[in-house]
Amino acid sequence: MNHKKQKYLLPIFIVSLALTITGRGLTTRAQTISTLSGLDFGDFDFATTYSGAIQLATNSTLNTTGSGISYNGGAARGHIRVTAPVTGIIDIKCTTTAQMVSPPDADPFDIDQIELAVTTGVAFGSGDTCNGLGGGDAVATTIDLDANPTPDIYIGARINIPTPITLPASHSYTTTGTGTPVMLSIVIQ
Repeated sequence: MNHKKQKYLLPIFIVSLALTITGRGLTTRAQTISTLSGLDFGDFDFATTYSGAIQLATNSTLNTTGSGISYNGGAARGHIRVTAPVTGIIDIKCTTTAQMVSPPDADPFDIDQIELAVTTGVAFGSGDTCNGLGGGDAVATTIDLDANPTPDIYIGARINIPTPITLPASHSYTTTGTGTPVMLSIVIQ
């Protein structure tokens, strides 16, 4: 059987931050957000014939569906932490899709079903669904910093491979270059 090894790493980018201005003077509430780990799908072998999906949950559980895809380990959920401000409400929005590439000789991998979980990761499909970053897009999650002053936010997603694509041998895929990262918008109310 012909196997091809692949590595999949999906960085997380914070795309917008907001400040609150109050009273006569200027009071700003700066945010401190740390990316503790990027979304890393790990290492896989692909048989000559394959199709399916790779699901990485916010609790770090990884499942494959379909056939011809073998997981070799190394997956890690995305993880960010908000450490300031420690009071108030924050709304988080996130992109609905992303794309990983390994130029120049491979087809891209499409990422969808991006989801978040706060404080504790959950099984795939049980997180807060990312709905987009636009003004009319719904917030994925709201966090009360008075109740949870330094929240951990976990990110999971799915690589969907409904039909075989061109895979070069032993390549790493990322969103760097022509790929599209998972992006978050975190706004203080």
